[in-house]
Amino acid sequence: MTKLNNIATAADIRQFAEAESWTKPERLQLPKSGLAVILRRPTKFYWALRRSAWPRELCEKLDLIGVGVKPDLSVEETLLLLREDRQMLNEVFVHPKPSFEPSATQFDPSWLPKEDTDFILRYLRGQVLANGQDLESFSRGKSGPVKGSGGDGTPVCKDPEPDVVPGGGTLADR
Repeated sequence: MTKLNNIATAADIRQFAEAESWTKPERLQLPKSGLAVILRRPTKFYWALRRSAWPRELCEKLDLIGVGVKPDLSVEETLLLLREDRQMLNEVFVHPKPSFEPSATQFDPSWLPKEDTDFILRYLRGQVLANGQDLESFSRGKSGPVKGSGGDGTPVCKDPEPDVVPGGGTLADR
């Protein structure tokens, strides 16, 4: 904050957003290798900060994916997204740390089995919990109409109230 007027600066807001960019680190056991790692998930603040540095045209193309359009990305745009994925991967792992040129205390992410990599990606997207429970495995309950809804064969309302006139009224006539 500026000392003169106690008003936040852009750097203060960005620092707050960066602090809120990650969830609390969680211990995960990878399903294929059985290895335990500590990861954290990116939040909406992470994506807002990252996208703010991308070219506007790329952001517009990626927004098309949300409406079912598969955009054509240039080589430069594809390389930018790959660099972003690598950056996120480096920031996601709390322990051990990945590196594409690992030292004795690091590992190369390509060493992970495909099943473990898929699990990590599903975790980052929020499709699986840290304990490995797949969110798609939750019981959705018994399907079918709700009792008394009319869909189960019983009438919703046996007798309409006497002061309700179906299809009429001053608003309906206008």
